[in-house]
Amino acid sequence: MAGIVRINIQSDWNSWRIKMSRDLAPTADKLYRNIFNGINMPLRSGNDSITCTKFEAMSRYDWEEGIDCILYFENGTKATMQEKYLTYHNSTITFEENKTSGVPGAWYYCTAQYYFVGYARNYKLNNVFDFQDWILVDLPAIHRKDAAYELPWKFNRNNKDGSRATFRYLNFGDVPDDCIVAREYNHP
Repeated sequence: MAGIVRINIQSDWNSWRIKMSRDLAPTADKLYRNIFNGINMPLRSGNDSITCTKFEAMSRYDWEEGIDCILYFENGTKATMQEKYLTYHNSTITFEENKTSGVPGAWYYCTAQYYFVGYARNYKLNNVFDFQDWILVDLPAIHRKDAAYELPWKFNRNNKDGSRATFRYLNFGDVPDDCIVAREYNHP
């Protein structure tokens, strides 16, 4: 099994975000290898993807559990990860609080062990496949801090295209150090 396995659901939905995800995946893969090597958890060699429809069992990882990648380590263990590639000007770790339909969002159903947010601000304008700021957190550690009311969450509504989805977020600087696996943060 390859060290990084991505789950890609086939659909007719063709947005710039899907293209951005595909374009930035190789950059993210290199970054993950460096991060996990740096904490003495090297990933197995190779990258792979599983393409499936929403009706296949494997797709459940993505749409039901919020898992975009499965990581396989050289020591035989594995972990799961959710990824967010964004272009916004502020560096925040953001979770969907409620979907447009009003049902609970990914904050409540994502079972990933790691959560990555990378800001590719030069992607849209200059087609640059790189992250200016990024953070990788231990998601269960974030959930524990939340349960203890130790996080200064901010909440917002997505007003684009008539969406009623709401989000909770923390500025990168507000994420507790003991929840951070690694980060590159170039803003105060």
